Amino acid sequence: MCACASTRLGATDADLARARSVAAHGSDVFAQECASCHGERGQGLAGSSAILGPGALPEYPRDNPTASSPTDQQQLQIQVQTRPAGAPWRDPFRNAQDVHDFIKTHMPKSRAGQIAPGDYWAVVTFMMAAQGAAVPPDGINDANGSTMPVPR
Repeated sequence: MCACASTRLGATDADLARARSVAAHGSDVFAQECASCHGERGQGLAGSSAILGPGALPEYPRDNPTASSPTDQQQLQIQVQTRPAGAPWRDPFRNAQDVHDFIKTHMPKSRAGQIAPGDYWAVVTFMMAAQGAAVPPDGINDANGSTMPVPR
């Protein structure tokens, strides 16, 4: 007899409800600009990475096999200085500013940097809230993004 359990990937219903309640505009932008590739729950679709839920938004990219120790700051600095243009490796996600800078530069893939600047922050606020972060009442922005650590 086989007892197979399925684990739903991405954010839970409770996480999504909390995020929608504190970042309604970010939820709308996420649904319009992000969900088609990353899924309604941020679980990742068709090769796109998971961006919500357990294990999402890792500090160090998973596709960086050359790092002997991901906590070796000198090695990371060398990689940043020698990374070729267009390489898939990204900078670490330590705080909301890091996430914002990445998505503003690279997302949506076909129109990177082309959605309204405030909409990028709205999506980051939604994502951080869905990950369990206590976000400020006015959301995350340029003034406070670097002080908001990415929840692990």
